[in-house]
Amino acid sequence: MKAGHISKSLQKSESRYKDSIRFFTWWFAVEQIKKQNVPGSFAELGVYKGDSAEILHLMDESRPFHLFDTFSGFQAKDLEGETGKAAGYTTHHFADTSPERVKQRLDAKEFIFHPGDFSQTQIEAENEQFALVNMDADLYHPTKSGLEFFYPRLAPGGMIFIHDYNPDWPGIVKAVDEFTRKMGFSLIHIPDTDDTVVILRR
Repeated sequence: MKAGHISKSLQKSESRYKDSIRFFTWWFAVEQIKKQNVPGSFAELGVYKGDSAEILHLMDESRPFHLFDTFSGFQAKDLEGETGKAAGYTTHHFADTSPERVKQRLDAKEFIFHPGDFSQTQIEAENEQFALVNMDADLYHPTKSGLEFFYPRLAPGGMIFIHDYNPDWPGIVKAVDEFTRKMGFSLIHIPDTDDTVVILRR
């Protein structure tokens, strides 16, 4: 990748980001979305402190960007039945954030915050169309809900990225496998640090 192909602000972000494969997979995906004029907003489910959202926004600053997170840690009901690494989670994990703190970092007008339980806040974007969705929810139930909500609203040529598709996160694998079997399509596997998979809508 030639550095001249990306903006200086993105070059700075790439130098700080821990996973260059994931970074440039996003970049190529966004460039393809722009080249093909895929309509729709961007969205993220599992924002935490805004690291990924900041980078994705810099890759295409023209689109509305919907941010879904409790911004207060996991919901107790979503932790029930989790295994693997997620079995060690409590409601206190990832609670060291807030909409106000993330807004200080992500202060562009394109960001639209949806704080709270995704099963309740998704209705706020039910009429949206999406070009790219990044999912990093760690747990079975929000991942399942996210796929069921976002895929029908994904524009042709749009993509959903799901992080942590590996044996350490069986809830993620279960949610994704159930959904892809039901819908009858295959996944694109990305060999990044934590095993991302991509769903592309034809």
